[in-house]
Amino acid sequence: MRVGTPSAVARPDWYDRNPVVQNNYYTGVVVPHTETERWTYTVPAGKKAMVEHLSLFMRRTTAPTTVGLAALIIYYRPSSGGETILCGIEFSDATAETYRALALGHNITMLAGDRLRAATFDLSTGGYVKYVAAAKVVEFDA
Repeated sequence: MRVGTPSAVARPDWYDRNPVVQNNYYTGVVVPHTETERWTYTVPAGKKAMVEHLSLFMRRTTAPTTVGLAALIIYYRPSSGGETILCGIEFSDATAETYRALALGHNITMLAGDRLRAATFDLSTGGYVKYVAAAKVVEFDA
């Protein structure tokens, strides 16, 4: 019978497996538009990733002529397919300075090939909306 540390060394925790921070960020003040992709992040082969933080903010900076739904959405698609909404904010208010904000921490662990993407749209006529979409992701060896 052997007493003490086993001969095999335990696998390091995720934060000790060559971590690299990936920051995805978009900000812009834009006119009404159809859905437009603002950034994407895909986990590379041989890696995993932990989404540590997501921030979304949108503010109507000037009133539209005709109000329509405006939204900022972060989608998640696993490598097996089937994109879904991870989080999002929206409004259909014509009042200038109306805003929405959302911040989430320690959301999900992503596997190789999984993808995040941020997109915006504004179905109004006229006016401007400011969008901010950010994600902090820590990528590490699988």
